[in-house]
Amino acid sequence: MEPRPATPWQPDRRWADPLLVLLALLALLVVGSSLRLRREAARRPAAMASLQGRLAETALGASRLLGSGRAGAMKAEMPLKEPWDRALLAVLEAESGQPAKPATDWIQAATPTGPGGESFRRVCLAAHAGGPLPSAADRRDVQRRLGSGYAADLLEARLLDREGGAEPLRAKARAALLARMAALSILALVGLATAAGGLGFGIYLLSAPRPAPPPPLPAWGLSGRAAALVVLVWFLGFFVAGQVAAALLLPWPSLRWAAVPLGYGLHAALGLALICRAEGATPADLWRRVAPGRAGRDLAWGGAFLCLAVAMVLVVAPLSSLVLRPEQSPQRDLQELLRSAAGLGPGLVLFLTVAGLAPLFEEFLFRGFLLPVLARTGRTTVALIITSLLFGAIHLQPAGLPVLATLGLAMGLALRHTGSLRTPLLVHACWNGALFLLMRTFA
Repeated sequence: MEPRPATPWQPDRRWADPLLVLLALLALLVVGSSLRLRREAARRPAAMASLQGRLAETALGASRLLGSGRAGAMKAEMPLKEPWDRALLAVLEAESGQPAKPATDWIQAATPTGPGGESFRRVCLAAHAGGPLPSAADRRDVQRRLGSGYAADLLEARLLDREGGAEPLRAKARAALLARMAALSILALVGLATAAGGLGFGIYLLSAPRPAPPPPLPAWGLSGRAAALVVLVWFLGFFVAGQVAAALLLPWPSLRWAAVPLGYGLHAALGLALICRAEGATPADLWRRVAPGRAGRDLAWGGAFLCLAVAMVLVVAPLSSLVLRPEQSPQRDLQELLRSAAGLGPGLVLFLTVAGLAPLFEEFLFRGFLLPVLARTGRTTVALIITSLLFGAIHLQPAGLPVLATLGLAMGLALRHTGSLRTPLLVHACWNGALFLLMRTFA
């Protein structure tokens, strides 16, 4: 094995430039194939109710339970596309006591095509049209596909009416629904308060006198050509690591959820090894370089920049949704993964991956490494914009690009303000962690 270079890497352009072109073409080919596969997957209906459907269930069910006149308007404002989301709302509509159609008609219209559809039809016919009682397997299947939430409990209670003992289940469903609605209301208030704080912080940043000079960005000695090689190899390594992880876990289907932490661990290890070798430094040396100063000060600024990120995203997200309409939820893959990871252990491992390992390495690469390298030309603003767009594009979610790039810009500003990676790392970890917990709760 060759010893690590004592000095930063300066590759010879005679072979490095052709290699860069080859890697760039491979990256474009991989991106094109991945986007095509995602579009094909988006055309396949989800096999269960989505996060959006579960949130709509909570809002609509609580509104009707509390006697709000907004229920009808809220239903009209919910353009849910997934078949099981529409089935969930149809069950709620039937439970409101004012069905727009005869039972057999709305059941036929609401029955999803594909797996679980016939089970749903049999359960609904038994619950609302006096059909034969379905099997226990059908009932469990429909409960699971509806998300085991309020609508699923009400549907099961209808069946229990024919068997006796439905009221305890209805009471439990109402209590759980009101608890979820209270949690969502608190979350919304916290979000609005955070956004208000972020707006105030943004005004402060624009009006306060700027320090002269600003904190220095982390310094890197490798050439721009070497940095481009590292980033391209790292990007392509993401797909290779995912395939390797899936192949290693193939003999154990019950461990499918572990492909994400294993793949991301392999990918992060590859990226860190590339940067260490190219820079001629150890991981500890690199961390001291990207996170100097006092941790307490950096983390305190992280709270302020988290508020700023929330405010910026709340402005950009509604505007981008007017132009970019995703064919499926950007979080659909993660939702399906969470459903397959039952139990505290798998959930904790996934949480540590999503809210710990992923933010740590992504921030190290984009804000700790790539941003300072691009800023060496003296155009820090251009470097901020480029790294923000790359951060959004790397997720391969075209409809989510504006929001992800905005989040990346907020984290780039955090690094620029403090000169330490701890600040954007806290923002990223809190963002990912909150999204994970929301999906874990409802999906």
